[in-house]
Amino acid sequence: MKLVDYIQEGYNIVTSPFMGRKIKDAYPDVLVFTDMALDAIPIGKLLVDRYYANRPAVLNAKPLQNAYAIERFTCEFTGYEIVVPMTEEPRRKVMQQIKKRIDELALDDRSNANLLEIKLKDTDSVPEVWYKGKRIGEYPEYLTGVSYDWKTTNMNDNGANDINIEYYSTPNDKYLDKKIIGHKRDM
Repeated sequence: MKLVDYIQEGYNIVTSPFMGRKIKDAYPDVLVFTDMALDAIPIGKLLVDRYYANRPAVLNAKPLQNAYAIERFTCEFTGYEIVVPMTEEPRRKVMQQIKKRIDELALDDRSNANLLEIKLKDTDSVPEVWYKGKRIGEYPEYLTGVSYDWKTTNMNDNGANDINIEYYSTPNDKYLDKKIIGHKRDM
């Protein structure tokens, strides 16, 4: 039997709020009980979504019913189709989005993060400084100084890096604690 057959035979229904709304939209005269109203199940015929079969209120109502059935409310059983069938183009787009999200999550472990990133929107803005994948001075007013100097003597040399970042961890401290990150590699 399908959901529509149970409804035609006069069964009351116990299911999830989402499914209950869908059933009430399609069959306004049927009694549907969800999480919030399980204690109000009347005597009669009762169809229960398998997920709700072991709830105390449902178990208490079971002996009072003239007919009682438990079904798994699948798309096939309820007669509802998947809203958007996955044709080739939507499937490809969804897979691209999933792969992109996986790649972003893989980068979140900071193992692939650059040592230093400085982002500047224009010459009048405060720079955003990222050190080992973590933003330094979460608010621009906390950042007090950034300097980066790189020099080389010839094209085969890796050169010398000099990094200096100064910032306050928070402006709310009674005694401000200035922090400094520094790297210096001489030639």
